[in-house]
Amino acid sequence: MNQNLSRPLSFGEREQQCKDLFFSRGPFYHLCTPGDSQLVLFETDDDFRFAMNLMASSTYSEPDVSVITFEAMRTHLHLIGEGPIAAAVEWFSKLRKRLYRFYQSTGRVRNLDSFQASVFPIDDLSFLRNSIAYVNRNGYLVHPEHTPFSYPWGANRFYFNPDAKQRRDRKYSDLFIRERRQLFGSHSVDYAGESPIVDGYISPAFFCDLKLGEGVFRDARHYFSLVSRSVEAYKDIANLLGDSMFYTDDELYLIVRQICRDRYGNARPEILTLEQKMELARTLRFEYKSSDRQIQRMLHLDERRLLALFGK
Repeated sequence: MNQNLSRPLSFGEREQQCKDLFFSRGPFYHLCTPGDSQLVLFETDDDFRFAMNLMASSTYSEPDVSVITFEAMRTHLHLIGEGPIAAAVEWFSKLRKRLYRFYQSTGRVRNLDSFQASVFPIDDLSFLRNSIAYVNRNGYLVHPEHTPFSYPWGANRFYFNPDAKQRRDRKYSDLFIRERRQLFGSHSVDYAGESPIVDGYISPAFFCDLKLGEGVFRDARHYFSLVSRSVEAYKDIANLLGDSMFYTDDELYLIVRQICRDRYGNARPEILTLEQKMELARTLRFEYKSSDRQIQRMLHLDERRLLALFGK
């Protein structure tokens, strides 16, 4: 009998593999632009496709920047990367200039003065895991019609998804020169010929280090558990980034029940006193950025009371 058959790794062994990978690589960082920006960066699907290809071409030309995951949103951008922070800052500066030229070429005016990046170092494994999960679920929090595995404008849907990684509609080398220029919005068309194209953009499975990103999780189940956590679990990251959190009514109701248990000794917001409801309304507005309508639904407060509390 063969005594060398491989056995499944234990929890401790898998965790140690993740730690070894983390300490053998880096430095890691989270680059993001203001989440509460009023500037609309990407309006149409074509804009988003350009954003995806801009990420690909910018990364291809900057070897000191390794993208682990990213997500392009309507008003902002998130990226988890590896490499020198100075290189990330320079990378973003070039990306910003190319985005400006793209809008000029389409005849649209965009003032990108507010489109600035902050870069936050990631110095422990748990923070890296939570940051990857936070970015990969960002689109679905804003767009309830999506899941973290269907939002199309980032690397999120390629994580632990072999079918998505293998998909290719065409190869870059199959494109005519005109198509290559349209892809990147540039006369410069230097890019790896074997790169796969999906849905009109370079597949993030080609230019993102998914192996590293997946490798810091013990397995797919571990990753899924973090991506599926309550939105409340990522509030600290959002506060650090200055990002806006978007809570569905279901998520906010669970938060309200927990606050009621911790603060008032019961889990039923409907039986709070008026004074307690008004106090909780302030918490929901200023700590959880809830809208007046959400607060009304959660606490059954009259619109006139919220108007007296917060004004217009």
